[in-house]
Amino acid sequence: MEALNKAWCANFWSHTIYDWGDVVPARRLRRRHQRRQMRGVGLQMDYRRFQSQAQLACYTNERDAIREYDATTPITTNLMGTFKDLDYFEWAKEMDVVSWDNYPGMDTPPSFTAMCHDLMRGIGGNKPFMLMEQTPNQQNWFPFCKVKQPGEVRKLSWQAVAHGADTVRFFQMKQSLGGCERFHGAVIAHDGTEESRVFKETAALGEELDRIGRRIMGSRIESRVAIMFDWQSYWSLEGCVGPTTGFNYPNEVHRFYRALWRRNVPVDMIASTTPLARLSQYDLAIAPALITVLPGVAETLEAYVADGGTFITGYMAGIHDEHDLVVPGGYPGKLRRLMGVWVEEIDALAPGETIEVHGGTVDAKGEIVASIIHREGAERLATYGGDEFYAGHSALTVNAYGKGKAYFVGTPLDETGMSAFMAPIIKELDLKSLDTPEDVSLSVRYGDGGTRYAFLINNSAADKRLCLSELNGGTELLTGTVINDLIELKPYGVDVIALR
Repeated sequence: MEALNKAWCANFWSHTIYDWGDVVPARRLRRRHQRRQMRGVGLQMDYRRFQSQAQLACYTNERDAIREYDATTPITTNLMGTFKDLDYFEWAKEMDVVSWDNYPGMDTPPSFTAMCHDLMRGIGGNKPFMLMEQTPNQQNWFPFCKVKQPGEVRKLSWQAVAHGADTVRFFQMKQSLGGCERFHGAVIAHDGTEESRVFKETAALGEELDRIGRRIMGSRIESRVAIMFDWQSYWSLEGCVGPTTGFNYPNEVHRFYRALWRRNVPVDMIASTTPLARLSQYDLAIAPALITVLPGVAETLEAYVADGGTFITGYMAGIHDEHDLVVPGGYPGKLRRLMGVWVEEIDALAPGETIEVHGGTVDAKGEIVASIIHREGAERLATYGGDEFYAGHSALTVNAYGKGKAYFVGTPLDETGMSAFMAPIIKELDLKSLDTPEDVSLSVRYGDGGTRYAFLINNSAADKRLCLSELNGGTELLTGTVINDLIELKPYGVDVIALR
């Protein structure tokens, strides 16, 4: 803490306005200012790292105390998805099994919940995880706490399993009579009976999981696509004073994830520091808003693309080093050679303001920021429209690098635009993509002996009908029905289909 206090003081004084009393040569003044800035460098990032590591040390101390008396029982603690304050990739290294609490809001897109499940699976090395907590009905801490619709909790539970959970649990068993969580949902509500809708639905879900869950446990997700979720970039991007306050890092990751989820393309979530040997297992790697490039990451990405990989990044990428300092020499810093672009300026767009993006298959709008790009070997895929002075400048580019390609996305694209941008990349890489109706998702887990488990989930309150020839001949495990073309899903309906 003494070092942190000194850093804080240095940072405070570096922003103080001085009355020098006489004329100071400009060069000396700049040097003094730079020295004072350097003493306070990385304070925000250092504190973020300290906070995460200090809390992790508390966990490991408690874990080690238990281990003195119990050498075999798995030890975990419940994480919280995209929680900002803790670098979960570091935490997962100290946990026997990853577990987390899933509490989506009433307006949380199902794709965001799916992304959180994949992130929790990813921090644990793509192993099955525990759904430690969810509510069997409503949460109590939102301004408006809607009850879950009939079948919705069942859908959320099976969605977790579809993305790698081997355990489904609830909080709380019996509803509190007092305290701040008295209105938080429970299996046994304040009526204290087994007659409630929630109790009956929870019991029915338990029967389903007991009946077929053991067949699915231990099966794995297989993906050819990786998305980097980087807590250092999370802290740095949202801690920047400028060029905008409009960034929410998890939302920017979700912007890319959603385009893949909508096409039912499986995704692994990985750290930005993933070694080349593992990164090379993926055909496509995406690093949304990777503002902080840690040591060795740029070199790994260059080697990955040079050997045939496809890489996507874009706006705000490569600007900072591990000390939260701007990398001199122009954006995107150490990624400039790989991306084949120089971002001269970053324009901030006001809330609600958008900029047109046109070219090829993309006819979209960007928001939050617009990168003013100069191509240094990259090919233009789309340009900015509108009446800004940089209209006609590149908005989307691709750079041939060795045997692979590196795509740069200059502005956060809307959902339609991101989907259009990703579509030809998915096709070119021949990624397994399946079309399903709006709000219907398909995930697959792979078991031993060649068995596949397909989870077809209706994420809406409307009936859905579809035909997928890839599922024909499979057996729906909950009903014993053999799939033959037409599949009907009730609101929040789930089919678990075994395929050989």
